[in-house]
Amino acid sequence: MKAVNEPKVGRPRAFDRDVALNQALEVFWNLGYEGASLSDLTEAMGINRPSLYAAFGNKESLFREVLNRYYELSLPSILAALDHPQIAIALEQLLRTNVAQITNPLVPAGCLLIRGVPVCNSQTEPIHHDVIERRLGQEHVLSERLQRAQREGQLHESVDPLALARCIMTFSNGLSIQSINGVTQAELDQAADLFLQGLRGLLV
Repeated sequence: MKAVNEPKVGRPRAFDRDVALNQALEVFWNLGYEGASLSDLTEAMGINRPSLYAAFGNKESLFREVLNRYYELSLPSILAALDHPQIAIALEQLLRTNVAQITNPLVPAGCLLIRGVPVCNSQTEPIHHDVIERRLGQEHVLSERLQRAQREGQLHESVDPLALARCIMTFSNGLSIQSINGVTQAELDQAADLFLQGLRGLLV
């Protein structure tokens, strides 16, 4: 007869889902979607494969949750930088914040949206669209802020806000790649100085 207090065989170990998700984020940020194996993920998250599947589905669905978490964590700093009433200061704050974040020694270099899925191929195609959506989401936020600046007379009427937002995001993404290449915060700030000098010619 089975004892009342006998532990259940094979019962999965309890774990903190939020903590595990943050650990998965760091793995994907370090290794990218393709480079992160299930063994890498389960070891970092402190769970076994059945627990991963039960909590997150599969690697693809886990990465989607990681993307959402990363976007939730990164968007507030973008909004805070762009909140300044003067667009020139807002754009400088945006780039300085970006440089500080992508060179932060406490986290992997660069941006998850850049290094997580650097190329689209047969393995990454299912989640490549999700990454693009997050990138475009940032671009949309910036474009709306530039439209507001134009309405307020701080951006020349001849400038297309969406085109300028794409230009700034292109530069910002380039900063991320350079930080992955080992370029320092001071060196990236110098690059931002030059870029901001060019931007000022478009502002009123």
